[in-house]
Amino acid sequence: MARRNDVPKRTKEQDDDLLSLRNIRVGFAKKLQAVSLVFVFVIAASLITYFAAVPTGGPPGGGQAYQNVAMVDGEPVSREQFEMMVEDRVRQQVALMGDAMATIGVRWQVFQDLVTQALIAKAAEKEGIRLSDRDLDREIEKLVDEQVKQERERAAQGKPLNDREFEMIIRNSVGKSVAEWREELKQIWEPRKPLLRQSLLEQKLREKVAKVPNPSDDELKRSFDLLTIRHILISTDKRTEEQARKRGEEILQKLHSGADFARIAKEFSDDPGSKQTGGSLGAIPRSQLVIFAPEFTKAVEALQPGQMSGLVKTQFGFHIIRLDSVKPNVPADFDKKKEEYAKQYVESQRQAKWQQYLAELRRNAKVEILDPELQAFQTLEDLRQKAGTPEYTAALTRAIEAFEKATKELPSAEAMVVLGELYRTQSELPGLAEPARKKAREAAITAWQNALQRLESVQLRMRLAELYRKEKQDDLAIKQYQEVGQIAWDRPDIHAQLKSIYREMGRQDLVKKEEEWEKRYQERMRAERPAPPSTAQPKGTQKP
Repeated sequence: MARRNDVPKRTKEQDDDLLSLRNIRVGFAKKLQAVSLVFVFVIAASLITYFAAVPTGGPPGGGQAYQNVAMVDGEPVSREQFEMMVEDRVRQQVALMGDAMATIGVRWQVFQDLVTQALIAKAAEKEGIRLSDRDLDREIEKLVDEQVKQERERAAQGKPLNDREFEMIIRNSVGKSVAEWREELKQIWEPRKPLLRQSLLEQKLREKVAKVPNPSDDELKRSFDLLTIRHILISTDKRTEEQARKRGEEILQKLHSGADFARIAKEFSDDPGSKQTGGSLGAIPRSQLVIFAPEFTKAVEALQPGQMSGLVKTQFGFHIIRLDSVKPNVPADFDKKKEEYAKQYVESQRQAKWQQYLAELRRNAKVEILDPELQAFQTLEDLRQKAGTPEYTAALTRAIEAFEKATKELPSAEAMVVLGELYRTQSELPGLAEPARKKAREAAITAWQNALQRLESVQLRMRLAELYRKEKQDDLAIKQYQEVGQIAWDRPDIHAQLKSIYREMGRQDLVKKEEEWEKRYQERMRAERPAPPSTAQPKGTQKP
């Protein structure tokens, strides 16, 4: 498959994380504009809990598998650090989404982040990038300077503000002089030095390995070209390299003999994403070719429209590529916005180059997962890759077995939720006999019941109720729906959903209760709504 580099995409939550130095600065600037100085101290102090010790989990004296969750190139990833980051990320997710189901997958995301951090730290050392404690102290000074500057601008509100006036504002707000306040801010940053070090290492490494020169006008115009590409993948996933090469040569011979490329791709390609469309990858801007494997990109750039490549080897196997067309697509406002387009081009190329570099680090790294739950999550990666293929059912069985093992060794609500979802998926496989479907549904119900002993989730209860209904256990389903109604006591959207479900189940008594809830809710909203300003005019001033 002409896959994009196999590096996890950063989520919004990750982009807001303190691992980005830029976001540290910008984030504090925004907060200082929006909240009082006292509240800033509360926020900053609370961040120290990121470094609070958490239980390491696992049975006492459980050995290396319980002390560390993984080994990355021989270096341990400690469970304490891992659980600490998980706890922090879980709080963020729940606060953002309002339901514990938002935390499913967090442990795997955090693990991927820690692996990437370890690889970046090692690569930075190899590149001769080092940071002393003094370097970190200087950076903290800059960050504190920016915090103070932003607060001063907020206090000034666009008017002149001298040092004496600012000193008085700070003393009135926090009971300290500006100098004392600065020292306190520095102390708040002190326990976050490990995160700051990681951020600076990443920044300096990125600057060194992801340099991109400014493009010429012709290069910039070419970057807008739309390339229509087809390819056939001969995967080495289940073949030796020699077997894949031989199969690729046989396919090439068919194509050179005049066989239709799209038909051959549908018949022989191992890329499930493009196979059904005759190998088509669609129209891709030339500037975005860097998202593919470097060898693939280089081969495309060497082709003229209508030409076909030979066998192109990447980490995914062998590709046969055809460039169908190249369509110039220079924006009409190119001359007017040329500088802006050039900046966008350079930034996108730098980002792509950095992602390629990270992907290469991951490919060459030796990552040994010790934690049973993370081992189980690893099987989900294989399951996703097998989607739509004949191997999917076997991959699903392996994933279920791995999560069964994980929930016995280190039981967690997250693993139980995933296990239930895997069983639910199994119950819906085509061609499965009804007794097997029933057994899978029952296993899903058990897993989700166990999960609800450890977390509370409206979404999970709704899913569990749906399974009860499929099992013709309406009484148990209704109990879950009623629990949902109690938990979501102030959610009109949830109660509207419950009313619709009760109506579908023929429970008019419960429909009536939901209607009564809606009535009480609307009355409460009207009572809480502020009264509109009076439009009455004083006596004797009425207009004619």
